Order: sequence, then C-alpha cells, then structure tokens
Amino acid sequence: MGEKTAKRPFIKFVMWFALLSTFGVGGGIFFLLLAVVPIEQAYTDRGWSQFKIDSVMKYYVLGWVLFGFFFSFLYYRFLLKKNRWMTSGIVMTASVALCISGMYYFLNTGTGFIQHSQGKIEKGDRFTFGPYPEKEDLEQLKDAGYDGVITLLSPTLPIEKPLLDKEKKSADEAGIVLYSLPMLPWVGDNSETIEAIKKMIQQDDKKYYVHCYLGRHRVDVVKQVINQALDSTYKLNFLQPTTFERGNLYYFHDENILVGPYPTDEEWFTRIKRGEVKEVVSLLESKHTKLISKEEKVALEMGMTVQRLPLSGEPTREEIKKAADYITSLDHKVFVHNFNNPREIEELEAYISWKKMIHGDSHMILESGNYQKVGAKMIIGFQPTANDKRKLSKIGIEQYIHVNDVSVLSLYKIVQQIKEKEQLTYVIVNNIETMETLEKIATGFLFGSRDRGKGFESIVLREGSLIRHERNLVIGPILSGDEYESFALKNGVAQLIFLYAASITSEEKLEEIKQMAHQYDIPLKVIPMHKGYEEELVPAINRENGLNYIMAEKEVIQLVHEFIKQF
Repeated sequence: MGEKTAKRPFIKFVMWFALLSTFGVGGGIFFLLLAVVPIEQAYTDRGWSQFKIDSVMKYYVLGWVLFGFFFSFLYYRFLLKKNRWMTSGIVMTASVALCISGMYYFLNTGTGFIQHSQGKIEKGDRFTFGPYPEKEDLEQLKDAGYDGVITLLSPTLPIEKPLLDKEKKSADEAGIVLYSLPMLPWVGDNSETIEAIKKMIQQDDKKYYVHCYLGRHRVDVVKQVINQALDSTYKLNFLQPTTFERGNLYYFHDENILVGPYPTDEEWFTRIKRGEVKEVVSLLESKHTKLISKEEKVALEMGMTVQRLPLSGEPTREEIKKAADYITSLDHKVFVHNFNNPREIEELEAYISWKKMIHGDSHMILESGNYQKVGAKMIIGFQPTANDKRKLSKIGIEQYIHVNDVSVLSLYKIVQQIKEKEQLTYVIVNNIETMETLEKIATGFLFGSRDRGKGFESIVLREGSLIRHERNLVIGPILSGDEYESFALKNGVAQLIFLYAASITSEEKLEEIKQMAHQYDIPLKVIPMHKGYEEELVPAINRENGLNYIMAEKEVIQLVHEFIKQF
C-alpha cells in the first residue's frame, strides 16, 4: 500500500505533463487554424500591414500559452489532486487525441485547412513554382518530365523539419531528385542558398519544381534570382504597395523608383525584395547608426547595393534636388527612404514627378489665415495679402487660381488641371467648407488618401460596401448616376477601372458607364475579364499614385478582392 501511495505523485506528474504538452500542441494547432488564421485574415482585410498584424498576433499566441498553463493548473487542482483518476484519464486521453489529430492536419498539406492559404502553381519553361508537394504530386512531376524538385523548407524551423523529412522520403519513393536549399521565410542570411541556386540553374537546362511551404514569398525570391542569372522572363505579377507601417510609399518612372519611409523587417522582404529592387538609397542622418548598420546587413543578404545620401535635419532645397537628380539618373529599380519624415518624402515625390516642389517652413504663418497644404504641390487658402504672396513665392508657388464655382465637378476639374499642367499652385477659396472639400478632392487625386484609405470603410454605395486596399486602391460595385459625383468626384478618384464581364454586363450597360465617366471627366479604363486579365489590371493600378476605384459587378467583386489581397 505504501509503495502504491509513493508512486502516485510521479503518476500525477506524468499525467499533468502529458496533458500540458499535448493540449498545448494539439489545441494550439486548432487554435491557429480555426482562430488565429481567420483573425489574421480579418486584419488583412482591414488593410493592416504584416508588421502590425505580427505585433498583435503574438499576444494571441502568448494568450494561448497562458491559457494552456491555466487549464493544466485546473486539471491538477480539481482532478489529479483529488484523485479523480477516471475523469483525469479521460481528459488526458482526449488531450492526446487532440494533439494527434492536430499534427495530422498540419503536416498533411493536402487538407482543406492548408490548401486555402496556399499560393497558385505558376508554370514556366524550366521552372514551375508552387506550394509543398505531397507524394502523389511528386509522382506527377516525375511523370511530367521534371528532373528535380528544389525545396526551400528550412530544417531549422521545427514545424518545417518533419515536412522536409517526409518530402525526402516521398521524393526517393517517387524516383525524383530532391535538392534541399533552405531559406528562412523572412529576413535572414539566405546568401548561400541564393548562390547555390545561381550555380545550379546555370550548369544545366533541366526542369525543376520550386516550392516553399505555401508557395508565396520564398519562391518569389528564387524567381528574382532566375531573372538576374538567366535574363529570363519569370515575371513577378507584383502589385506595388502604397503604404508602409511608417508612412506612404510612392513610385515613379514605370515603377522603377520607390520613395518612402524606413521599412520594417517584414517590409524589407515582402515589399522591397519582392519588388525586385536592386539599389537602396538611404537619406538617413549619420546619427541613425543602428538603422544604417541594419539596412546594410539586410541589403547584403538580399543582393542589393546601398548608396548613402544623408539629408540634414532640415534639408535644403539643394539637398532634395541632389538626391532626386541622382535617383532619376539610375537605370535600375531603386528604393529611396528616410525614417518617417513625411515632409521630406512629399518634397521628393513632387520633385521626382514634377521637377519642382513647394519647399519651406511647415509652420509658415500667413496673414490671410488658415490654409491646407496638399503634399509639396498645392496650397489651399484664403485671399493672400502682398506679404503672403512674397512668402508663397519664396517657397515655390507659381500660380494662383481663384475658386468662383464651388460645385464638386468644378473643384475636381481645378485639381485635374493642376496635375496635368504640373504647376505649383495656391488655390484661393472664400470659406472653410470649400477649403475642406477641395483638400479632400486634391488629396484623393494626387495621393489616394492620408489615412491609408480607412475613411472608405464607412462608405456604403447603393449597390454595396467598399473594400479598401492601402491608401490609393478601393474595390466596389458599379456606381449609380449620382454616385459619380457624390463618391468619385468628392473623394478625388483619379482613375476608374471597370472590370467588364461580358457574360454579366450588357453592352448597353458598358456604354452607359463610359458615358457617365465622360460626363464627369473621370479617367476610365475598361479591362475585359478574360483569362489573364490580371496582367493588364496590375500595371494599370501601379501607374496611378492617386485614388484608383475598381468597380465590377457584385458577382465578381470578391474574386477581384481575393486576387488583390494576396499582395
């Protein structure tokens, strides 16, 4: 009896530990698939950056860990300690079963849980890119004449190691060669793998299937390596981002120049490297030693060069021009950044796009009273005095426009004219209401929005709600007659893109849309939704820094949204 009693503390510990570990793993997997993934998607749909999402999601993970310990405490306190062996055994067995089923679903990538998040398979002449292949997929690749599979899974990641071991066995059984070239999914030292891939693809003309886990971020890096090494055509269907965590991002010269704030760790990989940037121009002051050191390390790992053109704390007009002249002289893709000073970014944006800019004291006081500045291209204010005009001339104002007609269409045409003529303009208004309306139109027409498009989330049109993406892209239904003015003009839509589905929209409806856009002077691009329409849609969006409104029939809006959000 004494020996049996002595064993009980050990048995209780084993049962408690078994529950803690299996409940933590099994429950954690289902928590990830059924709770964390949908929550993360909801945040993505709101337009949050991945950095912001990661910052929030870690608390969900921490919360689960704490819940696991709390649950195991309750298990010990109310079951094991009170010697309720049968109930304790049932709960522990259920936890083990939960763990086994969780591991099964996670490690079998053919399940619906995982397939829903996977990227699409993209075929090329020598290289096909996609997600993790199961054994039957490897057999099909072998039958299709592929010479090998390049796996980017990393054995240093605990969740990927068993998948890699499984793939090695499956590849051996399928009779296809597996090349393990590990890459970390985010920023990491992947230089050895990149060099190995370069040597490999230059040595022969064999056919390969390249994959990571989901078939998205890491395979894009390999596409870039192939493009650079072979001068090939594995084009990235990449939608340029327009916001970073620290501010807006602008692009010019056929998307070869990107100007924005300092990227987060996640943005370096998913926004800069994926965008095939070859050179980074840093405007950081020398005092930012940690940031400078970090970006030099990141750039080296990603195969990009770094050029330092530090700006002073209050950069002069000459400093901005010098940086812009260097940037525009380059013949390759370049990313230019400071830390998060919007004034410097807006002045660079103006000078690169218009070769001129409003440059001066951001706290300038005018005798005429309050005014609104729109980037470094336009100021909206009241009738300026003689002293005001002298100040405005010094900071770059070239012309004055007096608003007589305060209709939304008239205000829209004023902004349109300013953009077409590329004149640094002071617009004279008579009241605050007109100033605010004009500022909203100008901001939309020139930059999309200042709040990453959050204001569009509350707008509901006659045919449905809007879906916003970053600062200058909104998806929604076909506009009704009055919505061309109340929504498109008033929010400064710079480009309407109509995705024309011939099987849904009649020719008469299409003609009506064209006529309404013409009536309100809103630029319209019609893209037929035939196979491969995305190849025309992405460049159309990338060419316009102002607000793009993609409108489509209700039946296809979600399809377009699913395509856009993958970027």
